[in-house]
Amino acid sequence: MSAAHPTNFLLFLVLQLCFLSAATANEHDEHPLPTVHVINALPKSSKAMNVSCSSNNIDIGEQSLVNGEVYKWRVSQRKLHYCVAIWERFFASWHAFQPRRDGNHETLFWMVEEDGFFISWDKAKWVRKYRWETE
Repeated sequence: MSAAHPTNFLLFLVLQLCFLSAATANEHDEHPLPTVHVINALPKSSKAMNVSCSSNNIDIGEQSLVNGEVYKWRVSQRKLHYCVAIWERFFASWHAFQPRRDGNHETLFWMVEEDGFFISWDKAKWVRKYRWETE
């Protein structure tokens, strides 16, 4: 046997352990990451609402939504995602996805109305979490 053979075996063993631990970590994610829906439920006659969302250094994008339109994306990492909305003279910033709060759900809905931002995981029960701000 050559002297390099034990080193190669050790390297092989370390790589196998790395792959095994990565596979095990993914198996413990019991729930897939959710899809977030931001629904514009502002008055039909009002101007469009601009929404921009991101997470860490990932820019998910910006959209302009009129009444009834939906901005949606799939969460790509189990980290905080936040959004900023501007509508007429109002603005708001909110946590669109929080891993502890939302990590066990497949879908997450935000209904944006004149009196605030409402969260639901089933589109049946809604809870206001944030309000609009103004200058």
